[in-house]
Amino acid sequence: MKILTSTKHSYQLITDWGIPPEKHSFKESAAVAVDTEDNVWVFNIPTKQLLIFESSGKLLKIWPHEYENIHGIDFDSSGCVYLVNRNVHQVLKYTIDGDLIMSLGEYASPSKTGYSLEIGRDTNWQNPVPNAAGPFNVPSGVRIGQNGDIYISDGYANCQIHRFSRHGDLIHSWGSPGKSKDAEFHLIHGLYIDSKNRVLVCDRMNNRIQVFDLTGKFTGIYSGLFMPSKIHENPDGDFVVTEHLGRISIIDKTGKLLAKWGNADGSVNTEGSGIFRKPHGCAVDSRGNIYIGNVTSDGAASGSGQRIIKMVKI
Repeated sequence: MKILTSTKHSYQLITDWGIPPEKHSFKESAAVAVDTEDNVWVFNIPTKQLLIFESSGKLLKIWPHEYENIHGIDFDSSGCVYLVNRNVHQVLKYTIDGDLIMSLGEYASPSKTGYSLEIGRDTNWQNPVPNAAGPFNVPSGVRIGQNGDIYISDGYANCQIHRFSRHGDLIHSWGSPGKSKDAEFHLIHGLYIDSKNRVLVCDRMNNRIQVFDLTGKFTGIYSGLFMPSKIHENPDGDFVVTEHLGRISIIDKTGKLLAKWGNADGSVNTEGSGIFRKPHGCAVDSRGNIYIGNVTSDGAASGSGQRIIKMVKI
């Protein structure tokens, strides 16, 4: 098996992790998450199913509901599950058994930003949305704060982060369309709340990650990235970043690049080049193992969407 190495981080690369049900394959896996038991949750777009695996790759169960496109998954301290049902503009809260507790957003009713998923695809996401609006218009990610507040990146056809109370009341939103200023966004793809209670926002089309406190106050930027899609903290305090153009990077808490694998910068000599095909979702377990979901199905390339990629910490 291939080994990916750097000065501080080394991983054994498993490109065929996870055994899906019969007649299934991970053609497009936009959302990947790890729960407190280190079970791995994977949403498979073509089959509309959420699959739950042991860390070994053995399938534990299939979630009892189907969706068009789950784009974010998180869990609160009581074990409840939060799912971003992207295409119908909702975030849903469930018990661990799949009973619906709360819905945020009105089903199939996007907010008025002058933009849509179809416009973005037709224009190759060249421009930010015309204007910001309230929840939701094609949301992309969810994270739960230590106090139970719900943070949502609203993201593909909007340009805001929304903060809700644990009871579902909107506390406040921040963000505006733009390309350069603080809290300006162009396709927010995901967010993460780290161990220091910082909100890290993947500002994908601006090639940067913006950093805020829990109230939305801007505190910094991580630059030098190539369409960052998701970010997740490792147990050692560093961060793994999936870059949509084809790279996995490790950065420290200041944004300093520690390792990179893939060819997002166009280099054919970059270690691991060609392995990651539009990495979209990522999650890290308690041992520092990384799980990567891809959204391009390309059978000619290893780990290109047919299976989840697991990077085993060594």
